[in-house]
Amino acid sequence: MKKFCLILLLLTGGLIYAPRAQAEPVTMVILAPLALEGAKIASPHVIAAMQRGGRQMLEIGKDLGNLLRLPWGLCQATLGAPLGLFGQGVENMVIGVCAPFQLVGDVLILPLSFFGIGGGG
Repeated sequence: MKKFCLILLLLTGGLIYAPRAQAEPVTMVILAPLALEGAKIASPHVIAAMQRGGRQMLEIGKDLGNLLRLPWGLCQATLGAPLGLFGQGVENMVIGVCAPFQLVGDVLILPLSFFGIGGGG
């Protein structure tokens, strides 16, 4: 156990105190125009990817909201039954029961949606 702790201490100490890479100002001045040109070329693709990912995140938000339809439907079906809300309550309960599965599916599709695969557009 002492050997393991010593090895772990040496490895973490080596990672913490390792020299950090630093860019020279001359290199930064030389590469800045190239970086700007690359950003101009990539920006339409990045913007489109963010839009697709944003649409998928809206779907995730909708699914999170649908999670609350289960308790709301339960209240409608029990307390609101005398007022004629039983049908709406059952409908809300069904949507609320399906919402966690849709949420998991949408969260799993999220990384792919940035590339235009799956949901989100």
